Amino acid sequence: MISLPSEFEHTANTIADIVRDLQSAGADSAILKVLPRNANDKNQVYFASDFSALYKNFALTFADRGASSSQTKDLSEPGRKIPEAVFDDFVWVRRDGSTVKARNMKAIIYPQYPEARLSGFLTVENSMPLSLSVAFTKEHPDVPRLLVLGKRPGGACAALIYVGMSAELLAEISRLPGLETSRVCKVLQIQGSSAKKLFRMLSSVVSKPLRGCRLDTSGNTLPFTGTQVCGYTLEHALEIRPNSGKDGDIFGIELKAHTQLKVTLFTPEPDFGMYAESFENFMRRFGYADKDGALRLTGIHRSNIRCHKSGLTLKVLEYHPVQNADGKWDWIKDQNGKRIAFAYDPSTPLTAKMDAVEVVLQDEQGFVAAGWSLERLMNNWGVKHNEAVYLSATKRLNPNMNEVAAGYKYEIEFAPTAIWCRDTSAERMLKAISEGTIFLDPAPKFVEAEPSKNKRRAQWRVNDIGTAVHALYDSVEMLDLTSNSTTHG
Repeated sequence: MISLPSEFEHTANTIADIVRDLQSAGADSAILKVLPRNANDKNQVYFASDFSALYKNFALTFADRGASSSQTKDLSEPGRKIPEAVFDDFVWVRRDGSTVKARNMKAIIYPQYPEARLSGFLTVENSMPLSLSVAFTKEHPDVPRLLVLGKRPGGACAALIYVGMSAELLAEISRLPGLETSRVCKVLQIQGSSAKKLFRMLSSVVSKPLRGCRLDTSGNTLPFTGTQVCGYTLEHALEIRPNSGKDGDIFGIELKAHTQLKVTLFTPEPDFGMYAESFENFMRRFGYADKDGALRLTGIHRSNIRCHKSGLTLKVLEYHPVQNADGKWDWIKDQNGKRIAFAYDPSTPLTAKMDAVEVVLQDEQGFVAAGWSLERLMNNWGVKHNEAVYLSATKRLNPNMNEVAAGYKYEIEFAPTAIWCRDTSAERMLKAISEGTIFLDPAPKFVEAEPSKNKRRAQWRVNDIGTAVHALYDSVEMLDLTSNSTTHG
């Protein structure tokens, strides 16, 4: 038996031992990968040919594109961009159960192969699992190593390294179910779904009137009358303080309260095009003046259908790479040297074109009025939406005059049924936009004389959430909160 090289290495005789370690670290599921000999901090750790498993399970942040008003964003020089996504919360678990944060743990996506690799193993204390070092892999090339990425609620990652596993344990690991997109990675479910805890909590707040209110960051109850009154009232009833983070509202699950079938899914602003470079110029060129003289831009923008109000067309585009005779990568271009845009093809793997997909609002001449890079869209979808509960609500005027006098204008009641949705993906999101299920319903406002009244609103919506969920999620179930039973929708 080899001696453990650092405080981060673990041992296990059975999968049950690994489960206990993960439970102690607060994980409810995990991805397991037996590492090859050359997986180390110098060569990076190959994860899989498909990036989606990391993106769906862990909270990651991509670097956004940055402003550009060009019609097509050409590469400044031949070659393909290598997207990177940093883990929002990644810790290494020590053998004594304590944890230390990784400084810059990230996934690196190589679209040309395609494949995703892990890099940035150093902790904030400049330590790391030494079994991932070049020195260890050279000295002990035949010692088996197991990387375990434990998923905590909300998408945080608790990682463990096991060394010296027996043949029996390796065989046990090989019998675990594999990731849908990778045979080399295995999936380990740790405990029952956190959703069941949420359902029990919801069952105590549905089918009864609640005054419209919210919690402040200190946990105090405040009256609330804004458009988000249903969502805030639900969070108040569940004792959730308001958040705008990427992780879900509770237990890593996104809660969506809605009073009508039309629902806003997310609100990412453009990160390139005229809008990103100059909001004022965008509004002056494409907006219209309302009765008060403010500039507005409204209208339903569905993929490949020109919006008569704005004159703009929403498009999901991809660009196709080509490898030159000298082996360097470039894009397929027209005779003027500009990249040729193709319609997004949902049938081809997204990992292979992570650097080549974007959503744009174009005028009839092809000018990009506003654009969303894939990175911007994925930063606002991801793990936050991978498990969601949609709950219908009724909003009415509060009949209690004493409460109205105290500022509680509305009374909210939540329906006893909900839609429980699991397993979405960037591919499903992009396909839904390209097919018009998700549409852009913008409502920006520009007031030259009073900049404080300016509003930037990019609302990505669906018309009927009860129908749209089947396009957005792999699993959709109707939940009766009064009996805590489910049926497939």
